[in-house]
Amino acid sequence: MARPNERRVRLPKESKSDRRASVRFPIALDVRYTVSRHRALVKTGKLVDLSSSGLRFVARGPLEPGVKLDVAIDWPILLDGRVQLQLIVTGTVVWSSDTETAMRIDRHVFRTRGMGLSAALPQESEGPSVAGVKAVKADPVGSLLIGRPARTG
Repeated sequence: MARPNERRVRLPKESKSDRRASVRFPIALDVRYTVSRHRALVKTGKLVDLSSSGLRFVARGPLEPGVKLDVAIDWPILLDGRVQLQLIVTGTVVWSSDTETAMRIDRHVFRTRGMGLSAALPQESEGPSVAGVKAVKADPVGSLLIGRPARTG
């Protein structure tokens, strides 16, 4: 029953044209991506929008639907105001044009970038990498333990 101060609001009916599982938010960030089976070849692009289940980015050319990608995104928010984060997503291309690619996210994880990351050449790879990116010792911030104060002196 409606109160005297309240009025009813009619919500728009759902559109059947948008089949996305989640709402996408526009966000312009740099990305590095690789085709999962060709991790040594790192390409760059620009994120267009992002949701919990998918993303769209500008690419230098079309990618085949069904191809598995690893994408690394430098996150714009610092952990504890000082540690760079990186969102790593793995997923499948659902469509691609000459300039844009959309993918479904199968897995995602946030990682810290305190160690300094660089693209690894195939001969440098000694362990798993994501989007052709491996940690290299470059910055003492990488020794910080999340959730514990840093040791001093």
